[in-house]
Amino acid sequence: MTRHRGRPAPARRPPRRRRPPPYNRAEVLARWSGCAYCDGPAEELDHVLPLSRGGRDVATNVVAACRSCNASKYTHTLACWALNEGSAAPCACDS
Repeated sequence: MTRHRGRPAPARRPPRRRRPPPYNRAEVLARWSGCAYCDGPAEELDHVLPLSRGGRDVATNVVAACRSCNASKYTHTLACWALNEGSAAPCACDS
């Protein structure tokens, strides 16, 4: 049996960070009396800072929203969405 003396030991991976506990859809909807943006009936959850723009999938980044506000906000930030008055126009921060 031969030993491989020239081969280095495998590198150890750093321990994984624990994920925060997932949010509960019912709890988020109960936390808000209606849509966070227009006070209409909340039917969906919306990420305040969209995942596509670096937002995290945690309870502090999720609010209740009605379908029309959630659809028009799409992947806009709140500031950009407010500048476009809630329309689905191209985001000013993309240019």
